[in-house]
Amino acid sequence: MHQPAPRKTVLQTILDWSQSRPAWQRDALRRIVTSGTIDAAGVSEIFDLCKKEHGAPDIELEAAPLESAHLPANPGNGSAITLSSLSDVVGVNQLAPKQTLAFEQKGLTIIYGPNGAGKSGYGRVLKRACRARKAGEIMPDAFSLSFGGKATANFTISRDGVLQPVLPWEDNANPDPVLSAVSVFDRECGAVHIQDKNEVAFRPFGLDIPDDLAGICTQLKTSIQVEEGHLKALKDPVFDTPTWQGTTAVGRIMSQLKHNTKLDGLCALATMTDAERARLQQLAEDLAKNPVEAATEQHQFADGIAKVLRYIKKVQEVYTDDALNALKGLADDARVKRAAALLSAETAFKDATFPGVGAETWRALWEAARHYSKHVEQQFPPVEGEHCVLCHQPLNADAGARLVTFERFIREDTEKQATAAEKAYDTALTDFRSRHPDIRFIGEIRRRIAIHHPTAAAAVLRFMASADLRRLQCLRDLVSPGGMALSPQAALPEAELVEIESEARVYARQLEAAADLEGRKILQAEHDELKDRAAAGHLHDIAGKEIDRLVKLDRLAKCLGQTSTTAITKLGNELADEIITPRMRDRFQREIVRLAAEKVRVEVVRSGGQYGSPNYQIRLFANARTKVHLVLSEGEQTCVALAAFLTELATATHKSALIFDDPVTSLDHRWRRKVAHRLVEEAKERQIIVFTHDLVFVNDLNDGAFRQGLPTKMSNLSRGPNGTGIVGDGLPWDHAGVRARVDRLEKDQRAAKALYDANDEDGYRNAAIRLYGHLRATWERALEEIVFAGVLIRHRDYIDTKNLKKVSVLLEADAETFRTAFKKCSDIIEAHDPSRVRNEEPPAPTEVSDDIKALTDWAESLRTRQKAIT
Repeated sequence: MHQPAPRKTVLQTILDWSQSRPAWQRDALRRIVTSGTIDAAGVSEIFDLCKKEHGAPDIELEAAPLESAHLPANPGNGSAITLSSLSDVVGVNQLAPKQTLAFEQKGLTIIYGPNGAGKSGYGRVLKRACRARKAGEIMPDAFSLSFGGKATANFTISRDGVLQPVLPWEDNANPDPVLSAVSVFDRECGAVHIQDKNEVAFRPFGLDIPDDLAGICTQLKTSIQVEEGHLKALKDPVFDTPTWQGTTAVGRIMSQLKHNTKLDGLCALATMTDAERARLQQLAEDLAKNPVEAATEQHQFADGIAKVLRYIKKVQEVYTDDALNALKGLADDARVKRAAALLSAETAFKDATFPGVGAETWRALWEAARHYSKHVEQQFPPVEGEHCVLCHQPLNADAGARLVTFERFIREDTEKQATAAEKAYDTALTDFRSRHPDIRFIGEIRRRIAIHHPTAAAAVLRFMASADLRRLQCLRDLVSPGGMALSPQAALPEAELVEIESEARVYARQLEAAADLEGRKILQAEHDELKDRAAAGHLHDIAGKEIDRLVKLDRLAKCLGQTSTTAITKLGNELADEIITPRMRDRFQREIVRLAAEKVRVEVVRSGGQYGSPNYQIRLFANARTKVHLVLSEGEQTCVALAAFLTELATATHKSALIFDDPVTSLDHRWRRKVAHRLVEEAKERQIIVFTHDLVFVNDLNDGAFRQGLPTKMSNLSRGPNGTGIVGDGLPWDHAGVRARVDRLEKDQRAAKALYDANDEDGYRNAAIRLYGHLRATWERALEEIVFAGVLIRHRDYIDTKNLKKVSVLLEADAETFRTAFKKCSDIIEAHDPSRVRNEEPPAPTEVSDDIKALTDWAESLRTRQKAIT
């Protein structure tokens, strides 16, 4: 037959709703569903995820959203998951290895363990593997250095009574997809808890999730506001008292910074030429002066530039290639013509007494004689009979004729050309030397140009140096035939100087105009623009930090927007309307009555709500204004919590196992018995597993199960050399019933017989004496458990009269059997100091077995007769 699909659970509704939520909220939901609570470190991680979702860099943490795998399993309508065993637990507290904790699948399992016996270790495994509201963390053995991995265990389960393969489990953030159908209850997992405002709140599982998520949002909102405050305090004071002018390009950028502002424009403005920096300096200086005086200085500066330009243009004319080549041409011409004259002289005076006639030295001497003759008013050259002006000797005919020949040579054309060429060259060279480029002539103006226009000043200096170098190269090459090796002539910075001169004259006119207010405003605006640009490099760093701050503030603003709880509150209202129906409230009332009768008169009422879901409180019928937590005792509060838990489970579509971890503590007998009775009733419908350290509660559970004929398995946990959580059948000896004790006595008898067969007399004697001590104690336990039918139990704080009539089956023979067996045990045990003379041997193994059987037969006889009483 086709079964209808299971209806959508609250958690499935939340999962569907979460698909459209931010990733960080989905991660928070996963943590809430799987762990129940989120600590401060978890909230900090969620905050990081929120910021990462809005672009925060350097956050490696990834969101792990709530998925169907995180939800408790739902086997289906009427189906059930039951636990058969939990075994091989590793890495949990100090739990001993290789232990198997077996469970009764069709009734009640009672697991007793005193404090420190390992009960909480098994409880944590079950809460982590199954469904628990607050699973908590599993801690490894704090005293062991060998284990550092995750906790592991093996589960054996049944699905609808069919045993399944062993299910390995490893601790992680997600409950097991199958085991999560099993629910775990402890006082922390209750659907009832004390709120901050001291109201006892009713929160069925699932309804508290929107409330918890809203709480996370509220915490994040607080964290965001704190971080916003810190960021706002980091604002650079320069933005409150700006150093820039709001009307400049730089000022407009700095005054309008946003989280998405690009600083490319500011970078471009920060790049200034030397001329712009010089202009800024000049404006700063001149705006501090009388504008008329400043204008006069600019006119003088412009005139100086014009003077420099005129001078270097003249220098340029002297040292052009054409000018230098022309001078070289004159030098070469004089040299060639002189060589021709020398050649003519050598030919004419080849028979001269002395060599060198006609050479330069000779000609100089000859011309000196001519000038001297003219000075003394004597004919030149002298003739025969006159004295020679050079040697002062009278001349004969030959000497006179020779002098006439010399004069004829000098006056001939070749010599004339040579002399003329040399004169032209000497004149040109003298002029060339006189026009030596002198940087000192323009030094003062050039230095002033360099202040504001270093590039142009350098070009002037470069040009002058180039001209001087060409001068030296020219002088070097003039004395040698052939071409000249000249360096290229540097460019004349005429255009630059003309522009500077023009700017100076324009600026002078501006300064003249600045004598009135409007004209000054123009120059001031230019000054401000350049000044802000000069500061743009420094401001760029400030702007970068400010944008980074604004980016973080924008990110926080977006995060803050996502902390709104409106949608979460809407979800909580819808879930509350679906879950806490009148039918559920009626079921809660029935559960309260079953657990506490009429002693706890409370009801579930709606009391407004905010931040996630409406508030449902537990209130007293008698006085709605009374603080419930001040009226209800601890036991009564536990009853209310258990009633809420069972009410919640009544809405489930399956009957999977329930586990109760120390559900009662510090309760008086009224609440303890009621809780035990209610759990026994529930065990008729589904598997119930109870962990407890309360032996009275154990007796109440066991007694209730016995009366209902409910299959019951009892185990105990203890501490041993290998750790805690050592599993034993039944209860510890001191708390075990007659049947459990007889079973152990039979095992002890077999162990003692092995010593007897091995001829270990001392070992057997000690074992036998201990055994009879336990046998005597079992006779005592049989007296209260069987003879008095549980009417009177030592240390129990009430008398159960329901079985009083069963006491009537006791016969005199029964009493005599008890007295005889009890006396025999007393005579044997070490409590009685034996005579040193007698030193009797203990009974043989067969006799011990018979004495145990005697107790068994006696007890069964009484039980049979008691059952016959209606």
